[in-house]
Amino acid sequence: MVLAYIGIAIGVLIVLILIVKISKTGPREVAGVDKFCKKCGLETRGMNCPKCKKNPNHSASSSH
Repeated sequence: MVLAYIGIAIGVLIVLILIVKISKTGPREVAGVDKFCKKCGLETRGMNCPKCKKNPNHSASSSH
């Protein structure tokens, strides 16, 4: 029975944390990921850019 109370308390705590996060997020703010690398413009779909990971000094002017 004590484990059930602990589980309920953890569940309520998680719900409260999520409610606080939702209340702090603006209504016009979109939660998403960048589709392109900010440095070189390569399409990454939210993952780390392989070009910039291999060469940290890589920039858009050095390509082509």
